[in-house]
Amino acid sequence: MSLQQELGLPRPIMNRAHEAVMNIVLTGEMLAKEGQRLLRPFGLTDSQFNVLMLLKYQNGGEGVSQTVLGERLLVNRSNVTGLIDRLEQAGWVQRLADPNDRRVNQVKITRAGLSVLNKAEEKYFDRTEEVIGALPAKNQTLICSLMEAVRQVLRKSG
Repeated sequence: MSLQQELGLPRPIMNRAHEAVMNIVLTGEMLAKEGQRLLRPFGLTDSQFNVLMLLKYQNGGEGVSQTVLGERLLVNRSNVTGLIDRLEQAGWVQRLADPNDRRVNQVKITRAGLSVLNKAEEKYFDRTEEVIGALPAKNQTLICSLMEAVRQVLRKSG
Protein backbone atom coordinates (compact mmCIF):
# COMPACT_ATOMS: atom_id res chain seq x y z
CA MET A 1 0.00 0.00 0.00
CA SER A 2 1.37 3.41 -0.91
CA LEU A 3 1.96 6.08 1.72
CA GLN A 4 -0.78 8.16 0.12
CA GLN A 5 -3.27 5.32 0.59
CA GLU A 6 -2.01 4.45 4.05
CA LEU A 7 -2.45 8.02 5.28
CA GLY A 8 -5.68 8.57 3.35
CA LEU A 9 -4.25 11.54 1.47
CA PRO A 10 -6.55 12.84 -1.27
CA ARG A 11 -3.65 13.68 -3.62
CA PRO A 12 -0.26 12.15 -4.35
CA ILE A 13 2.78 13.50 -2.54
CA MET A 14 4.55 15.50 -5.23
CA ASN A 15 7.98 15.88 -3.63
CA ARG A 16 9.76 12.51 -3.77
CA ALA A 17 12.33 13.44 -1.08
CA HIS A 18 9.53 14.49 1.28
CA GLU A 19 7.68 11.25 0.59
CA ALA A 20 10.85 9.29 1.42
CA VAL A 21 11.25 11.15 4.73
CA MET A 22 7.60 10.56 5.58
CA ASN A 23 8.04 6.83 4.84
CA ILE A 24 11.11 6.65 7.09
CA VAL A 25 9.39 8.51 9.93
CA LEU A 26 6.16 6.50 9.75
CA THR A 27 8.05 3.20 9.62
CA GLY A 28 10.34 4.27 12.48
CA GLU A 29 7.36 5.23 14.62
CA MET A 30 5.64 1.93 13.89
CA LEU A 31 8.78 -0.02 14.77
CA ALA A 32 9.23 2.00 17.98
CA LYS A 33 5.63 1.32 19.04
CA GLU A 34 6.08 -2.38 18.34
CA GLY A 35 9.27 -2.37 20.43
CA GLN A 36 7.43 -0.69 23.29
CA ARG A 37 4.63 -3.24 23.05
CA LEU A 38 7.10 -6.14 23.17
CA LEU A 39 9.19 -4.75 26.04
CA ARG A 40 6.36 -3.52 28.29
CA PRO A 41 5.59 -6.97 29.79
CA PHE A 42 9.20 -7.13 31.00
CA GLY A 43 9.00 -3.71 32.66
CA LEU A 44 11.52 -2.32 30.17
CA THR A 45 11.51 0.78 28.01
CA ASP A 46 13.30 0.78 24.68
CA SER A 47 16.07 2.96 26.17
CA GLN A 48 16.55 0.61 29.11
CA PHE A 49 16.65 -2.35 26.71
CA ASN A 50 19.32 -0.56 24.66
CA VAL A 51 21.47 0.03 27.77
CA LEU A 52 21.24 -3.60 28.83
CA MET A 53 22.03 -4.77 25.27
CA LEU A 54 25.09 -2.51 25.13
CA LEU A 55 26.32 -3.72 28.50
CA LYS A 56 25.84 -7.38 27.58
CA TYR A 57 27.09 -7.43 23.99
CA GLN A 58 29.41 -4.50 23.51
CA ASN A 59 31.35 -4.75 26.74
CA GLY A 60 31.23 -8.47 27.43
CA GLY A 61 29.50 -7.87 30.75
CA GLU A 62 32.27 -5.52 31.88
CA GLY A 63 31.46 -2.08 33.21
CA VAL A 64 31.38 0.97 31.00
CA SER A 65 31.35 4.62 32.01
CA GLN A 66 28.14 6.62 31.85
CA THR A 67 29.87 8.96 29.40
CA VAL A 68 30.60 6.11 27.00
CA LEU A 69 27.03 4.82 27.37
CA GLY A 70 25.75 8.27 26.46
CA GLU A 71 27.87 8.26 23.31
CA ARG A 72 26.64 4.82 22.24
CA LEU A 73 22.96 5.09 23.08
CA LEU A 74 20.16 6.04 20.75
CA VAL A 75 18.87 8.54 23.32
CA ASN A 76 19.72 12.08 24.32
CA ARG A 77 22.87 12.01 26.47
CA SER A 78 21.26 14.25 29.09
CA ASN A 79 18.82 11.41 29.82
CA VAL A 80 21.56 8.90 30.66
CA THR A 81 21.79 9.68 34.39
CA GLY A 82 18.04 9.28 34.94
CA LEU A 83 18.00 6.18 32.78
CA ILE A 84 20.81 4.57 34.79
CA ASP A 85 19.09 5.65 38.04
CA ARG A 86 15.92 3.77 37.03
CA LEU A 87 17.86 0.69 35.92
CA GLU A 88 19.77 0.70 39.21
CA GLN A 89 16.56 1.06 41.23
CA ALA A 90 15.17 -1.98 39.38
CA GLY A 91 18.32 -3.92 40.27
CA TRP A 92 19.30 -4.42 36.63
CA VAL A 93 22.58 -2.46 36.71
CA GLN A 94 25.01 -1.32 39.34
CA ARG A 95 27.26 1.68 39.47
CA LEU A 96 30.82 1.13 40.58
CA ALA A 97 33.45 3.78 41.19
CA ASP A 98 36.17 3.66 38.55
CA PRO A 99 39.37 2.58 40.34
CA ASN A 100 41.41 4.92 38.12
CA ASP A 101 39.15 7.97 38.44
CA ARG A 102 36.79 8.31 41.42
CA ARG A 103 34.78 10.98 39.54
CA VAL A 104 33.70 8.38 36.97
CA ASN A 105 31.03 5.75 37.49
CA GLN A 106 31.28 2.42 35.74
CA VAL A 107 27.92 0.83 34.94
CA LYS A 108 27.68 -2.94 34.95
CA ILE A 109 24.75 -5.26 34.22
CA THR A 110 23.63 -7.42 37.17
CA ARG A 111 22.43 -11.02 37.14
CA ALA A 112 18.86 -9.73 37.46
CA GLY A 113 19.49 -7.43 34.50
CA LEU A 114 20.84 -10.32 32.44
CA SER A 115 17.83 -12.43 33.38
CA VAL A 116 15.26 -9.84 32.27
CA LEU A 117 17.29 -9.02 29.17
CA ASN A 118 17.57 -12.66 28.11
CA LYS A 119 13.78 -13.04 28.29
CA ALA A 120 13.05 -9.74 26.55
CA GLU A 121 15.60 -10.15 23.79
CA GLU A 122 14.20 -13.55 22.83
CA LYS A 123 10.81 -11.94 22.10
CA TYR A 124 12.48 -8.92 20.51
CA PHE A 125 14.68 -10.95 18.15
CA ASP A 126 11.81 -13.28 17.23
CA ARG A 127 9.64 -10.30 16.25
CA THR A 128 12.51 -8.51 14.49
CA GLU A 129 13.14 -11.63 12.42
CA GLU A 130 9.43 -11.90 11.66
CA VAL A 131 9.19 -8.28 10.48
CA ILE A 132 12.57 -7.51 8.90
CA GLY A 133 13.50 -11.11 8.15
CA ALA A 134 10.57 -11.17 5.74
CA LEU A 135 12.76 -9.08 3.44
CA PRO A 136 15.52 -10.72 1.42
CA ALA A 137 18.98 -10.33 3.00
CA LYS A 138 20.11 -8.07 0.14
CA ASN A 139 17.23 -5.69 0.92
CA GLN A 140 18.11 -5.67 4.61
CA THR A 141 21.68 -4.76 3.64
CA LEU A 142 20.37 -2.11 1.26
CA ILE A 143 18.23 -0.52 3.99
CA CYS A 144 21.28 -0.31 6.26
CA SER A 145 23.40 1.23 3.49
CA LEU A 146 20.74 3.77 2.56
CA MET A 147 20.19 4.87 6.16
CA GLU A 148 23.98 5.16 6.68
CA ALA A 149 24.17 7.38 3.58
CA VAL A 150 21.36 9.61 4.87
CA ARG A 151 23.09 9.97 8.27
CA GLN A 152 26.38 10.80 6.55
CA VAL A 153 24.72 13.66 4.62
CA LEU A 154 23.07 14.91 7.81
CA ARG A 155 26.40 14.91 9.67
CA LYS A 156 28.13 16.84 6.91
CA SER A 157 25.44 19.49 6.67
CA GLY A 158 24.71 19.75 10.40
